[in-house]
Amino acid sequence: MLSSPRGPSRPSGDNIVGAAGNTAGGSTEARSPAYLRKLLVLLLPAALFNAYDSELRAVLLTQLKASFHVGTAAIGVANIPIGAGQFVAFFVVLLADRVGRRPILMWTILGYTVCTTLTAAAWNLWAFAAFQFGAQIFIGAEFGVAVTLLAEEVPAVRRGRFLSWLLLVSPLGAVLAGLLVAVGFLHNPIGWRAFFLLAVLPLLVVAVARRQLEESHAFLEAGGRRRLASQRSARQAVADSIAVFRGGTRRRALAVGAIALLQGMASAAAVGWWTYYAEHERHFGTGTAGSFFAIAALVSVGGYLVCGRLMDRVGRRPTALLYILCAVACAVVTFQVSSRWLMLPFLIGTAFFGIGVAPVLSAFAVELFPTHIRAQASAWIRNGFGNTGSVLGPALVGILGAANGPLHSIGNSVTVLILCLLLGTPVVVWAISETRDVRLDEELGGGDASDASLS
Repeated sequence: MLSSPRGPSRPSGDNIVGAAGNTAGGSTEARSPAYLRKLLVLLLPAALFNAYDSELRAVLLTQLKASFHVGTAAIGVANIPIGAGQFVAFFVVLLADRVGRRPILMWTILGYTVCTTLTAAAWNLWAFAAFQFGAQIFIGAEFGVAVTLLAEEVPAVRRGRFLSWLLLVSPLGAVLAGLLVAVGFLHNPIGWRAFFLLAVLPLLVVAVARRQLEESHAFLEAGGRRRLASQRSARQAVADSIAVFRGGTRRRALAVGAIALLQGMASAAAVGWWTYYAEHERHFGTGTAGSFFAIAALVSVGGYLVCGRLMDRVGRRPTALLYILCAVACAVVTFQVSSRWLMLPFLIGTAFFGIGVAPVLSAFAVELFPTHIRAQASAWIRNGFGNTGSVLGPALVGILGAANGPLHSIGNSVTVLILCLLLGTPVVVWAISETRDVRLDEELGGGDASDASLS
């Protein structure tokens, strides 16, 4: 089951793998190990604050309702424009294929810092939603471009591990938000607003430190194509935004996008509703539910690390299949058993595999596409397909699991969406090619011929 089911794991010929002499991810000049370590450190906040910001809105739900004097329905409606920020981030990520990775990463960290500061000053729910909408635009774009830049700069033999190190701080961001609540940080003079102000100082430090970032070699080597793109009309620029769905890359984009949609739907449903499910359907205490959630999120860090190692050792496709199957099995048990002590190990397994699968999905999103549309592909897959799933998942659970809904149970509703993730396994087997050790070349990987060779 874990072997590559179709063809060799390292395709040859005129495809995205290219000549063996290129050791860096799409570059003729390898970066020094010291620079790669510094690059990773400078990009880590993209993943950390992406999770921290999202988790804050969940753990501070009661305080936000009380502060703005609104009901649960209003909070739910406010999440629509906030979630839409990730869709708008798509257009910012597209700019990375035209102006470069470095400028986007410099401006998005500053934009996110400003919006986070303004969130702390929100005077009503809709001001809060507006500022968080802006924050989601910048952090969404930042995260997408960070993954692209890291993949382009790191040698293929270590790319999986570096991606896992970048993404593993995501659960740490969620843990940080939960721990701040657990230790009583809410008991401060300005309440929930302090949680957002707490992030401002480290964000400013990172913004200054990022002046040391260099543009990726792969992007610089694509200069001729980029100059041509900059001379095109606005109408052509709009047409270029769907270039990933033309020619040989269409099948890859739709395949990886489908998996991102299913994974986003299942994981957002499970993460977004587990605490509510534990408290209201299994009658856990708030402290117990919070502790279980923090433990699972912390253990999920190991899921990222193991995923990165497996990606580089046995390949992307076997790793994706293993993680999807284990995530579904653990999550179904988590939302169907009543014993809290039986639930805990399966909740941990759900986090380990269900969240820890992110590195291999990120690898597919960048390694299957040529440089001139790589950021666009990442944006479509993460901000388009993945974010659609993240918005639909929690909403469908609320509709299906309501007292007057068709399933009458949050646990059953989440289980149904989790089982949908199994639809991703045939996509991995038959529609996605192995990308282990690929060379991220500008000239290769974009045509029909290469698509055929990857099948």
